[in-house]
Amino acid sequence: MTADASGKNTKFVRVWRQLNVEDIKKQLLYIDDLYGTCGNCKKLGLNYLKDKKCPDCGITFKYLATKLSKVGDIGKILSRIDKEGLDLTLIEREDFERSSASDAARDLFKS
Repeated sequence: MTADASGKNTKFVRVWRQLNVEDIKKQLLYIDDLYGTCGNCKKLGLNYLKDKKCPDCGITFKYLATKLSKVGDIGKILSRIDKEGLDLTLIEREDFERSSASDAARDLFKS
């Protein structure tokens, strides 16, 4: 919980939003606590607090996804994003992977 510009307390709330999976894939950084992997080129060892762009492919990160599932762990990541003023959106990795898999399966059977 943090205070916004008006001094009111704010909290993190899960929001459902329709997004283009291909756009996310190109701008995604997979993280496990602090270090991660570029979703576009698979570069390892990136730090979401410091690496705004991938040093290999140059993509600017807009989304984060993690396998961490404990509310406390997710809260720490969200707090770091907020504290550092990062322009990143944390997405549910399981939802994203499910959407990617269904797209891949559908494309497999296209003629």
